[in-house]
Amino acid sequence: MIAPVARTVRQGAVVSRADFRAFYTWKTWLFGWLVRLLCQVLFYSTVGVLVGDPEYTRYIVLGAAVTVCVAEAMLAVASTCWDHHRGTMGLLAASPVSPGWFYFGRSLQWPASSVATTSVALLALPPFFGVQWAWWQVPVLVGIVALTCLSTYCMTLLVASVALVFPEARNVIGNIASSLVVVVSGAMVPVEYWPVPVQWAAQALPAVHGLAAVRLLEAGAPAAAVAAETGWMLLAAACWLAAALAAFRWIFARARIDGSLLG
Repeated sequence: MIAPVARTVRQGAVVSRADFRAFYTWKTWLFGWLVRLLCQVLFYSTVGVLVGDPEYTRYIVLGAAVTVCVAEAMLAVASTCWDHHRGTMGLLAASPVSPGWFYFGRSLQWPASSVATTSVALLALPPFFGVQWAWWQVPVLVGIVALTCLSTYCMTLLVASVALVFPEARNVIGNIASSLVVVVSGAMVPVEYWPVPVQWAAQALPAVHGLAAVRLLEAGAPAAAVAAETGWMLLAAACWLAAALAAFRWIFARARIDGSLLG
């Protein structure tokens, strides 16, 4: 079971690597994409500066930096639909591989890139806004970022399966999902600001727990508290991934009957 899954993910990752190389060189990634995301974090961080509350400034700069991974992981919604335009959906539908695991590998370039961009955003910008990291916190922080990026990607895959059915609306679906996650994740305002039903729903978002873990780490909270939030995040990610795998399996099973993905 593990070997076929690993082989399928690897085959999808070959496509993702080729796509990423077609999109970026190291220069355009470093001086274009990374700079663009850092400017985004700076833009939101100035809100805290304008408010004039140093505590809120630290709060919002961490939130803006962590949610970089949300914006980047959500690009998988669009890249999942690229096969529609390349004319390869029929081949994928006829293939015996598990479609969910293929698409897990298909857009791995985004969580891989987001680990780097989010880590740079958290390490380079917050010190200018009063956030200081101890040397021993840095590897822990990068580890939390990596898990947050991968967990958010698992959630994105379910959104991407919806976009696969409505490929013309892929960018709209991705942007709406990304905006909703940022709004209710506690990046700009505490999760407790929202009505109780929204607070409950927010607990299903991996970014909520990843951001909470980063803030606890910055505040010097006990390791058990940081680990607990990380554990909740991984549990949420597992649920999202299971739902995404089931969704892709159902979509492709339907497509093999009526050719719905070929239109």
